[in-house]
Formats: sequence, C-alpha cells, structure tokens
Amino acid sequence: MRKKRTLFWKTVACGIFLFVLSGQVFAFDQEQLRAYESLFLADTGCNDPDTLLRKSGELSGRVSLDNPAPEAFLSGIRLGILYHNLSLHGAEKGHRGYAEKAADILSKLYHHPDLPEELRPICGAYLGSSLAVAGGEAVNPLIKMKRVKDGLKYLDVGVKRYGKDSYYPLLLRGNVGIAIPSFFKREKTAVEDFLRLEQWHQREPERIPDGIMPSVFLQLGNYYKKEKKIEEAIIYWQKAYHLDPAGEVGTQAKALLALFAG
Repeated sequence: MRKKRTLFWKTVACGIFLFVLSGQVFAFDQEQLRAYESLFLADTGCNDPDTLLRKSGELSGRVSLDNPAPEAFLSGIRLGILYHNLSLHGAEKGHRGYAEKAADILSKLYHHPDLPEELRPICGAYLGSSLAVAGGEAVNPLIKMKRVKDGLKYLDVGVKRYGKDSYYPLLLRGNVGIAIPSFFKREKTAVEDFLRLEQWHQREPERIPDGIMPSVFLQLGNYYKKEKKIEEAIIYWQKAYHLDPAGEVGTQAKALLALFAG
C-alpha cells in the first residue's frame, strides 16, 4: 500500500514538473502587470510624430541591451513602443523604417531569459504589431508576407498565454487584424478580440482605461457598417463618441453618426 502511495505522489510530482516545463504555468504578479501597463500608457497613446521622434531620440542614447538591468528592460520596451508608433503615425512625414527598429529591440528583450514575466504580454504584443507594420513598409512581397505572418504568430501566442491577464495582446492583435489585407483572413478574429475587450471593460471598467475603448468602439462600428449592419454600427459609434466627445476618435464617430444616424 505504501509503495502505491509513493508511486502516486511521484507521478503527480512528475506531471506538475512537465506541466511547468511546457510553459503553461507562470509566476505571475497581477499587481506588477497592472503597474507596467499603467507605466507604458502615455507612450502607447502618443501619436504625434514630432513628440515620438523627440522622445525616442532622447531615450535611444540611454538604452543598452547588453546584459540589461531591470530598468533597461523598461526603457527598451518604451523605446520599442515609441518606434512602433512613429512608424504608424509618422509615415506621411517620411519617418519610415522605425517598425524594423522596434521589432529588433523588442525581439531581443522578449527572448531575453531575464525579462520579467509580467513584461511579456506588453513586449510580445508590440513585437508582433511592429513586425506586421514592418511588413506593410517592406517592398519585397516575400518579406512583406513573412513579417506579417511572424507578427501574427507573436500576437496569437500573446493572446493565448496572456489574453485573460492583460488587454495589450487583445488590443494589438485586434488593431493588426483590422488593418492588414483581407487575404490574411484575420478580420473576424480582430472583431472577437474587440468584443472581448468590450466585455472585459463592462465587467471591470477600472481594469481597462477609458482612453483605449473609443478606438475599439469606432473600429467595431466601422466593421458593422461594412457588414451592412447599420444599427449595430450606430450603437458602437455612439459609444465611441460618448467616451471621446472632444477627441480625434470622437470627431470621426460624430461625423459617421451624422451620415448614418441622421
């Protein structure tokens, strides 16, 4: 009987060990994750090319990825986010190539063995999005496809592992899925990601910043308009306008409401 019990507990211990090795269990501090999300919020919401160029220029000289200390991880991710946004919002001013810079920095950090687990949802989401944006900038069709597909892989892993803990993977995968060409067949997944964010915001309004939701609602409205579901579209444009009446997203939603809601 004692031998059977010993064998049972050895089997349980072995199973737990293999489960941990498989990467399904993480030492995860929810409060630390929220602190990191708040820390990066100002950078994630910045879309002014001149500000992004100035901030990234100031930060780039202070970031070293050789044996980074914890503060270097934070600075490196900040720089990656700034480069990512500069590529998104600065193309019309000729600021190109920054998505590749962002992907290079974020890849080194994401794959660094000492990166805190709580930073992986944010770092991985921006790495995936940066690769997708770099694909959009690439001239060679093969490189375009590879960059986007690689980016989607990181985003899918991020949502699978961290989608219940952090809104960053859902938000970034949704944005990418809506933006990339339809032949990637990611629009439905993007809508599902946005709807999950809406449900999360309804359950825990303090968990997801209000500043993130107007864009989510605007994109949902635009999707339903495309699907010729105008009533649903109007509902989401109203939500976007309600949260951002004086902002850029609210202005777009107001214009669409004037056209379709009368």
